[in-house]
Amino acid sequence: MSHCDEDALALLALGEVVDSRDVAHVQECAECSARLEEYRAVVSVGRTVTPDDLPSAPPAEVWTAVSAVVARDRASHGDVVSLDAARSRRRRGGYVLAAAAAVVGLIAGSVVTTSVINRPEAVQMVASGTLDPIGDAGVSGSAVVQKVNGTSQLKVTVPDLPNADGGYYEVWMATADTKNMVAIGNLNPGSTAVYTLPEGMDLASFPVVDVSLETYDGNTGHSATSVVRGTLKA
Repeated sequence: MSHCDEDALALLALGEVVDSRDVAHVQECAECSARLEEYRAVVSVGRTVTPDDLPSAPPAEVWTAVSAVVARDRASHGDVVSLDAARSRRRRGGYVLAAAAAVVGLIAGSVVTTSVINRPEAVQMVASGTLDPIGDAGVSGSAVVQKVNGTSQLKVTVPDLPNADGGYYEVWMATADTKNMVAIGNLNPGSTAVYTLPEGMDLASFPVVDVSLETYDGNTGHSATSVVRGTLKA
């Protein structure tokens, strides 16, 4: 197997579920293991950031000094000087202006970056449920519905889902009697999937989460081969 890609290593460092083959590879590959530790170090540092660590604007004296140097350089342009001296002064003035612009850019960038990083997500837990095995599937999982910044999302995890062997897995929301079902999206083995639910979907009417094994037969309906199923409860 080739080395793990950066996305898989980043998800592992964050404690997310990834393909079991990536997990096994990291345990055996010194290079990928070392890269994973680097990611974990970054995650560890990021999680220790507090409001006291946020950047602050420089003292007013910094801007006063920069303005004074720029003004002094401009004022000296009126003197009669040699061509070489004029060139030197222009270069010096350019450096000062460039330095001032760099300081402003750094501060502005830090403020914008800090604003984005520290912008809290409004997460509201709506419902959750256990996905129990159907028949002899032998696997189980979980489903959670939450509102993230006002958008309803369904998170489905079936950790030991086997390979589909030429087919694929589909996630459905269904009525309590499972007579009416709405396809939500595909679920890949070894991964946790998050779906944005259709606008206006009523969990009281569609409380059941079902994962089915589908074939590439062109039929968009449920195959009637369910692997796991569970009911969401608030």
